[in-house]
Amino acid sequence: MDRNLSPLVEFLTPYPESVQELAIEARNRLQEIAGPANDLYFDATSAVSAGLSYTGHPRDNFINIAVYSKHVTLIFPFGARLTDPELRLKGEGKQIRNLRLDGIETLNDLYVVDLILQSVQFAARPPEPIAPPTFVKVYSGPKRRPTNPSRDSQV
Repeated sequence: MDRNLSPLVEFLTPYPESVQELAIEARNRLQEIAGPANDLYFDATSAVSAGLSYTGHPRDNFINIAVYSKHVTLIFPFGARLTDPELRLKGEGKQIRNLRLDGIETLNDLYVVDLILQSVQFAARPPEPIAPPTFVKVYSGPKRRPTNPSRDSQV
């Protein structure tokens, strides 16, 4: 297993196996599409998140997945700027848009790959390439997680 995945795998332990698998496959596919990037893992109260940055700073996150008990969502921090003629992206705020993953095939859809590549174009980059470190942030407070990890649910 990729050592950079260890924190994500640990954070995903309470989730149904199908959700865990999709989250890990999605993270790997995003790394394939975006090229080597820094992993940003967040264990927040309402979801686990895995994002990418070229600088290693969370503020420079340009794409991420949010993992919930029954689904995984692709988050575009600069989604409002993306060209989306098919209106697949959801959200009405000034900046962020999202797309629920129906499975890993969503990240193989050429339209979605194009959205990801557009997001890469908005990514902050350091003057010199840096070795991809992993950033991990665990938020305090109660976590809203699945209560029965042995029970697999539909993604």
